[in-house]
Amino acid sequence: MNAQLATMQSRRAHAPVDTARFCTAMRNLAGHCVVIASGDEQQRAGLTATAVCSITADPPRLLVCVNRNVYAHGVISEQRHLSVNVLGSNQEQIARRFAGMVEGVSGEERFAEGAWALGISRVPVLGDALVSFECRVVEAIPASTHDMFLCEVIEVAGQMSQEDPLIYFNGQFAALV
Repeated sequence: MNAQLATMQSRRAHAPVDTARFCTAMRNLAGHCVVIASGDEQQRAGLTATAVCSITADPPRLLVCVNRNVYAHGVISEQRHLSVNVLGSNQEQIARRFAGMVEGVSGEERFAEGAWALGISRVPVLGDALVSFECRVVEAIPASTHDMFLCEVIEVAGQMSQEDPLIYFNGQFAALV
């Protein structure tokens, strides 16, 4: 029986696809655009992302993936709280600011656009987002170059309207219409 199991496992063992091919393929997966923000009154950091998803509704939890090499990762790790701010189609400029796509804008300057306020856990929350989830990090799981933050949702705020979301597809920002 062990020989049969070893044969089955060897047939299933494959090397991962090369990174360039994977990245090209992922351009076909449309994603919602969010700004993940963390910090407090003294220090704020944020980034544009699409690597966020719901895990469970009871208790309410989100999975938030952040590259360890970005400044915001350190702030999130230290604060243990963050906000996930879902952008509307009219907020592409905010997405670009937090993605580092606006020349000369970095760090604290990113927060100069949008209705930012402190949430109940003192992290920055975008008041004019379609919806904002304020979260407490309950676990960080290393995954190659990123950490997966398992986050308990402690507050939901924002417009919660049926406006068109901002999405990212094939290397470009887009709206559904």
